[in-house]
Amino acid sequence: MAALSMIQAGFKRPASRCEFANAALLSQEPLRRRLVFYHCRMHGSSNSKPDRQPAWRIASLLEEEAVEIPVHERSPVVGSPATPTHGWAIQLAYALVAVLLGTTAGLGNALVAANMVQLQQVLDLSAAHVAWLATSYVMAAASANLVLIKIRQQCGLRRFSMVSLSVYATLALAHLFVTSFSASLLLRAASGFVAVSLIPLCIFNMMQVFPAKWRLKGLVLAVGITQCAMPLAYVLSPSLLATYGWRSLFLLEAGLALLSLAAVGALRLPPAERARRFQPLDLLTYTLLGAGLALTAAVLGLGRWQDWLAEPWIAASIIAAPVALLVGSLVERQRQEPLLNISWLSSGDVARFALAIFLIRMVLTEQDIAIAAARALGATTHQLSVLTFSMLLGAATGVLVSTISISIERIARPMMLAVGIIAVATMLVSSVSGIEHMPRFYLSQAAIAFAGTFFLGPALLFGISSALQRGNTELISFIVLFGILNALGALAGQAVMGSYIDWRQATGVSALSAQLDTLRLTAGLAGGTTAYLAILLGMRIRLRLIELREQADANMPAQPPPGPRTGSPDSGWRPPLPHPVLAVAFVLIFAIGLILILAAWGIPSWDAD
Repeated sequence: MAALSMIQAGFKRPASRCEFANAALLSQEPLRRRLVFYHCRMHGSSNSKPDRQPAWRIASLLEEEAVEIPVHERSPVVGSPATPTHGWAIQLAYALVAVLLGTTAGLGNALVAANMVQLQQVLDLSAAHVAWLATSYVMAAASANLVLIKIRQQCGLRRFSMVSLSVYATLALAHLFVTSFSASLLLRAASGFVAVSLIPLCIFNMMQVFPAKWRLKGLVLAVGITQCAMPLAYVLSPSLLATYGWRSLFLLEAGLALLSLAAVGALRLPPAERARRFQPLDLLTYTLLGAGLALTAAVLGLGRWQDWLAEPWIAASIIAAPVALLVGSLVERQRQEPLLNISWLSSGDVARFALAIFLIRMVLTEQDIAIAAARALGATTHQLSVLTFSMLLGAATGVLVSTISISIERIARPMMLAVGIIAVATMLVSSVSGIEHMPRFYLSQAAIAFAGTFFLGPALLFGISSALQRGNTELISFIVLFGILNALGALAGQAVMGSYIDWRQATGVSALSAQLDTLRLTAGLAGGTTAYLAILLGMRIRLRLIELREQADANMPAQPPPGPRTGSPDSGWRPPLPHPVLAVAFVLIFAIGLILILAAWGIPSWDAD
C-alpha cells in the first residue's frame, strides 16, 4: 500500500515534467487480483505553462491509459495487450484493422518478389540487381524480431505501434522519390526491418475479436492473412503495372501504410504491461545473430544470380555466417535472460518440427516455377488471371479451414496432409505438355496454395503449446524462430530450385522442360517431407502411449489444461475516442492513403516511364 500511496501522491502534486509509472499493484481481494496501468499525465496550476498538456498533443497520443485490468484479462506475455470483452461492433472494427495490417505487412515484399522479371525489364537492371531488392528486405526482416519484441516490451505497445507505423509509412512514401539503386536498397532493408512490427499488431487486433477459448484461432487467422499476400500480389500486379509501372507498386504500399497508421491511431488496443528488458549483452548477441542471418539470406538470395562461389563475398559469407551464428548461440547459452533460448530451440522435438517447417517453406516455392511454366506454355493474360485468382482463393480457404479445425490433439497429421497435397498436385502439373492442360494448373495451384496456409495452424499450435509449458521466454523464442524459418525457407527454396533450372538449361534442355523437371524434383522433396512428418507422427503417438500407460499405472486420470477463469469481473475497458483534433488528423491521413491507392490504378498524378 505504500507504493500505491506514493504513486497517488505523485498524481496529486504539481509536476513540471511528465512522470510515467507503470506499476502492477495487487489488491487484497484474492478473487479479484487486478493489474493497474498508470500513464503519464501533466498537472499544475493555471499559471504553470508546462503543466497543462492539451489532449491532442503527441505525448497523449503515445501514452497508455490508466485503467484497472483484472488478472484473467491480462496477457501472459509482457508487451502484449490485455483481452477484455468487447461488443460486436468493436470486434468488427478490430477485425477490419487486423486484415488491413496483415495485408500491408505481407504485400510490402510480395509486390516486389512477384514482379522481379517485370522490374528487371522496366528499370533496365540485371537479374542480380533486382534480386538484391527482394533479398535486402529479407536480410533485415529475418533478425528484426530479436530486438523489436524487447523494444515493444520496454517502450510500451502504444508508443511502439504509432512510431513503427509512422516510420513504415515514411519509408513507403520515400520509395516514390528515390531513383538511386543504392538508396533503394537501403529503403528496402529499412522497410523489411520495420514491416516485421506490423505482424504482431495484426495478431493483437485479431485476438480482440475472439473469446478466450477461441483465441488461438484468432492467432492462426491473423498469421494466415499475412501469408495470403503473395497470391494477392499476383492478382493485383497486372493491373498495377499497366498504369504507372513500378511506381504503382509503391503507391499501393504507401497508401496501405497510411491507412494502417490512421486505423491504429484511431482504434486503440487495450493497455499492455511494460518491463525493463534490454541488457548490455543484447547488443553483442543481436549483432552476431543478426549478421549471421543477414549473410545467410544474402547468400541464398544472390548465390544463383552471381554464380555461387564465383564471387569472393559469397565465399566469405558462407564461412562467416556459421561462425557468427555459432558464437552468438554460445553467448546466448551462458546468459540468464537471453534473447533466444537456444537450449530449448535445439531440443529434439522443437528442432525436428523446425526442420519440417523449413522444408515445407522450401516446397512452397513451387508456385513461382508453375507460373513461369504457364507463361512458357503460352498462357494468355486471362488464363494467368484465372490461375492467380485460384491461388488466392485456395490460400484464403486454407486459412479458414485451418482456423476452424485446429486442435491440440492433431498437429503432425494436418501438416503431413498439407505436404502430401503439395506432392500430388506438383506431380500432376509437372506432366503437362500443352496449353490445353491449363485446367491442371488451376486445380494444382489452388490445392498447393490451400496446403501452404492450412499447415500454419498446426505448426503454430505445436510451438506455442510447447513454449507455454515452459514460460514467456520460450514463447518469444518460438515466435522469432518461426519468422526466421519462413524467411530463410522461402529463399532456400528459390535458390535450390532456381539453380536446378539453370543447371538443366546449361545441359541443353529447353526452359519449359527445365521448369517441368524442377516441378518433379519439388514433388519428390514434398514426398520426402511427408514421409518425415509421418515418422514424427509415429514418435508423438509412441510418447503419448507411454504417458497414458504411466498414468494408468499410477491410477491418475489425465488432467485437462486449466481453462480461463470464470466468474471474475470484467474491466469494462472500451477503446477511447480520439480527441477531435487527432480525429481530424487521422481522417486526413486515411484520405491521403485512399488517394494513393486510387492513384496506383490510374488517377493521373504520375507520368509513366
